[in-house]
Amino acid sequence: MKYFVSAVLMFFSGLLSAQMIKAGQWRGAVQYDSLDIPFTFEIGYPSGEVPEVTIINGQDRRVISNAEISGDSIIIPLDPFDVDIRAKFTAMGMQGSYNKYYRNRSIPFNAQYGKPRMKKNSIRQVVPIQEKWAIRLSPETPGMSNGVGLFKQRGHIVSGTIMTEVSDYRFFEGILDGDSIKLSCFDGAHAFAFIGARTEEGWAGEMIYDNGYAEPWEATYDADAVLNDPFEMVNIEPGKHKPYYDLLGAGEGKDAIDPSEYEGKVLIIQLFGTWCPNSHDQTKYLVNWYNKNKHKNVAVLASSYEANYSQEYGLKRLDEYREMNDIPYDLVLGGRLSKTGAAMPFPFMQRIEAFPTLVILDKQGYVRHVHSYFNGPATGDYYRSFDRRFNEIIDALVAE
Repeated sequence: MKYFVSAVLMFFSGLLSAQMIKAGQWRGAVQYDSLDIPFTFEIGYPSGEVPEVTIINGQDRRVISNAEISGDSIIIPLDPFDVDIRAKFTAMGMQGSYNKYYRNRSIPFNAQYGKPRMKKNSIRQVVPIQEKWAIRLSPETPGMSNGVGLFKQRGHIVSGTIMTEVSDYRFFEGILDGDSIKLSCFDGAHAFAFIGARTEEGWAGEMIYDNGYAEPWEATYDADAVLNDPFEMVNIEPGKHKPYYDLLGAGEGKDAIDPSEYEGKVLIIQLFGTWCPNSHDQTKYLVNWYNKNKHKNVAVLASSYEANYSQEYGLKRLDEYREMNDIPYDLVLGGRLSKTGAAMPFPFMQRIEAFPTLVILDKQGYVRHVHSYFNGPATGDYYRSFDRRFNEIIDALVAE
């Protein structure tokens, strides 16, 4: 009998252990057709049997506390985006899918325990890099655009970001491998890779944005590399333009916004999407800023433009987004994801340059400033510069 009891205990002990993913560092990979986009994550159990997943990109740590394990499967929600990872796990690996519900897309995913994000293969000495690059995306085409690379090197490890006039690409991390550079970023909503090699003029390579979507780039070192000032890209004639509030909340209906609520206040309008990591960075900034400054006779109104659009989906996403981010100001559904559609409430713009965009109104309800893209936390001094300039503008308008 005791052997039977021992066997039963061992069986159930095996079931329990099978439900615990090995704690420690894992190498995840989103498997595009052309290459895998690697990232690092850690699994821990600070509160018992519920796993805590921490996604690591350079200095950025994103903690996910609501992962779910059922049998040999794990679901990792990548909130606040409508995205998750679903995988089956073994002692040393995971296999499953990275699911973008807002795009109705699923991409293969795998993970290996204890593996590095990237492995240096070359025995050649690493080429040292300078911290600031002038980058040209699609340099041989009419659609060429500019970027600025901000990188830091520690031995063969590189981290940093790439700024463009559609916002920054958040936190990259990777390696120098001989005369090659390999960087990746996984922020939940996107998996990017920036790969290239040393040339006589500088660097050149490919930026991979999504499965089947990439473009070439060239770069040179340039300590003075700049982009257009996001506060200066749209010219505003003071005292002339007011927004069409019925279009600003068109996803909910023409009466979604009551303009009288903002009379006599400085109003900050955010044009954003719940699918957008840069919008989320800016939302976190605005939530913190508004909680500290709401006594100043200011208001914030955020209008969302959603992919996979329907009114039902959009309103559901806004409810979830409001709760996840503890948003204290007004949110409305603007409509379907479209840079042209997002500009329609503002007759002086044909399209916005990027999500997110800020439109700032004075106390008389006239548009005074447009901020056309966002330098988020990954950009360091540029993020702090935005904060200073934004506060100066708001304080000046409040004082009028």
